[in-house]
Amino acid sequence: MRPLLAALLLLLPSAGFAQSLVLTINGNPVARNADGCSTSVAGNWVGASLTAACTPLQVWISATNNCGAAPSTTNTPPDFVVDTTQTGELVNGTTTKSFTFSFNAMPSFATNACGANVDFTNYVCAGVTMKDGTGACSGTGVTAASIGVRYDNLRPPPPSVTITPLDSKLSVRLAATGSGTDVTDVQYFNTEYAVDPGDAGTPAWVEKGGNISANNPTVEISPLINGVVYLVRGYSVDEAGNKSVASDPVTGKPVVTYGFFDNYVADGGQETGGCGAVGGGPSALALGTLLLLALVRRRG
Repeated sequence: MRPLLAALLLLLPSAGFAQSLVLTINGNPVARNADGCSTSVAGNWVGASLTAACTPLQVWISATNNCGAAPSTTNTPPDFVVDTTQTGELVNGTTTKSFTFSFNAMPSFATNACGANVDFTNYVCAGVTMKDGTGACSGTGVTAASIGVRYDNLRPPPPSVTITPLDSKLSVRLAATGSGTDVTDVQYFNTEYAVDPGDAGTPAWVEKGGNISANNPTVEISPLINGVVYLVRGYSVDEAGNKSVASDPVTGKPVVTYGFFDNYVADGGQETGGCGAVGGGPSALALGTLLLLALVRRRG
């Protein structure tokens, strides 16, 4: 009985250790445009208590997000196998293995040339089948949660641009336009400005602000000349690195910002008081003192 019991224990998963398979892709989420076609994607998987596996553990890419315990034999386009680990390599505790694949190995490239202006997502899968209680290879599959890898070669829409004039500068706020992924895919903005040449010339655009985060899409352009009309335009850049065309230029003119005293004088106030009041007649403090003395004498 003891040899038979030992054999059964080897076939059955350990009660103390749950079988699991976790998949990781470096830099997730991965989204690249045509410039990334020749690059590679790296990742790894971590399996626990998989010694009862009866099929090789495989990592593959599928055009559909419907991963099982093994690559499909009927999918169109066919699944692409990235890595295979034999059952003898799966240890009793935790097994870890790294893998890489070419970005353009994704199955959807079978019908879309790299460089095509399309947007699609394929899915990295991993799985293995376990022995059942009798030792037959008909047990449950252990699968990892799939991870999407995206090819996106479509430009986002240009942003909206709002200008607030300030003293010797312009405050510029940008916002993604459109709907759905047109908005959520935008990672940052770029801006350019130029002196408005009027109808006679071509603007000499100057980049300003670098990559402006979509989470804080405001930049100040300075130093500028008050009273001069400037043009400002923006670009949206999405997570795959696609850059929009330029937005329509918006005009702005920096203005002098008056302080309290400047506004007081502009409203007709007299530029007197302080040191300038010496020798110019009785001050408000002196008049107040005389009135107080007069009041005290009347009560006395």
